[in-house]
Amino acid sequence: MPSLLEEVSDYENLYRAFTRCARGKRKTSGYAKALHNLGENLTRISRTLQADEYDWGGYREFYVTDPKRRLVMSAPFLDRVVHHAIHAIVEPYIEPTLHQGLYSCRKGRGNRHAALAVLSTLRKIGESRYVVKLDVEGYYESIHHETLFRKVTKLLPDRSLDKLLWTLITNQTQYRKRGCGIPIGNLTSQLFANLYLSSADRLAESLLPDGHVYRYMDDIVLIAKSKDLAMHCAWEIVEHVKQDLHLRIPHTKLMPIGRAPVPFLGYVLDHTGFRILARNGRRIHKKVKRLQKRKVAPSELLKVWQSFDAWQRLEVSAPLLNLGRSQEPF
Repeated sequence: MPSLLEEVSDYENLYRAFTRCARGKRKTSGYAKALHNLGENLTRISRTLQADEYDWGGYREFYVTDPKRRLVMSAPFLDRVVHHAIHAIVEPYIEPTLHQGLYSCRKGRGNRHAALAVLSTLRKIGESRYVVKLDVEGYYESIHHETLFRKVTKLLPDRSLDKLLWTLITNQTQYRKRGCGIPIGNLTSQLFANLYLSSADRLAESLLPDGHVYRYMDDIVLIAKSKDLAMHCAWEIVEHVKQDLHLRIPHTKLMPIGRAPVPFLGYVLDHTGFRILARNGRRIHKKVKRLQKRKVAPSELLKVWQSFDAWQRLEVSAPLLNLGRSQEPF
């Protein structure tokens, strides 16, 4: 049976990773450079991976505001191909362990499905509920390298990827010096960020046997029928992420909502219905204006409006994907 490193470095796996990485990037210079002598590029990558000597490149850094200001780090195109190659091999070992209430960056899920799940629960419980929201401060930039490395490697059947994963996790210079932080822009970072807080998901589930736990990346929603139970669970999570995960949920980001409408992922949700936040409407208008200045085709503008219209039509009758309960607590 091949090792995980052999599976990652397999030429066919790298080629499939290249095709996935190329989606939506075919007009970029990085794609064009990678496509030139593609066979030689992938063969070289395969050999360096097999020798466990892959050398990661540097990041291009820029800020986005959507709505929070975040530093995004973009890796070189061929590095992103390796990210996809790693993700394809390790994701099947990590995905089954994730909590059923986690909706970020999972196949068949997403922010709209997360909001829909919370809305459905609020409608089911009605007014006899108490809600608490938790938000980790600076989540991606606070993820502890050694803790993350242990969590990932514990789930893998062999240790052949240890060096590759460690160099990936610690590749960004400033983050490496601090011993914490992973780039927002990496595909692997999304998977790692989902896993890192999974112990908090399971803790919440154990403390709320008759309640509900939902998470989208570092945004956590706790729904219980008792105020005392909801607040006890919230404080236990705050302590757990501080002591065991080296993260911080400040008091200002612990929001006891009670029976009031719940702001979550661009929606305001209640047992009686929902509305979208006004800022999302303003944001879509700004985006359309930017596209108009660039003189994009009318068909592209129509796609933006259609996407926004579909997003704001939150219907409880939409199908929900049940991934089951997590399989491996740790």
